[in-house]
Amino acid sequence: MGNIRKTDSKKRILKAFIEILNTDGFNKMTVSKITSLAHINRGTFYLNYIDKFDLLKEIEQEIFTKIKTILLEKETIDIIFSDEKILAVISYLQSNAALITALINSDLKNSIQEQLANLFKNIFTENNANINNPKIAQPYASNIIFGSISTIFITWIKNNMQESPKELLNIINSYRKLTPIDIFS
Repeated sequence: MGNIRKTDSKKRILKAFIEILNTDGFNKMTVSKITSLAHINRGTFYLNYIDKFDLLKEIEQEIFTKIKTILLEKETIDIIFSDEKILAVISYLQSNAALITALINSDLKNSIQEQLANLFKNIFTENNANINNPKIAQPYASNIIFGSISTIFITWIKNNMQESPKELLNIINSYRKLTPIDIFS
């Protein structure tokens, strides 16, 4: 019974978090606003989280851990950024669209984008290429590649995920294969 209540409370807190993020942003969010909207008392909130930053940290960890898990799935570890894995990440983002969109359209956008780019870079570095001797000096090489890929995801989210997963995958693959001049010509 206790776990059911805790799960219900966390769902209500998350729903309130998303709604407040959409209307006020994170900086103006307060525990009072969360608890009022979630119809729980402050004590219930504090049983689950230290403060709003702890709540945000848990949400971010869950999102980025899931994306990392998808990309590092053992069956196809050789191809970390394969089409199948990118489609799985897109599917995950779509299935959590309310939360993901709220985060990206809020005052947390830059932080989320930076964390996404760093996640891609870290996965790539740990499992792949000679990132220490790129043809373009670091940190420029990493910022160009992983910042651009994360920007594609962020743009898609900000545009209400209008493109289908296949269309977004085609955009990402085109970016990966074409030079900047080719993209614009």
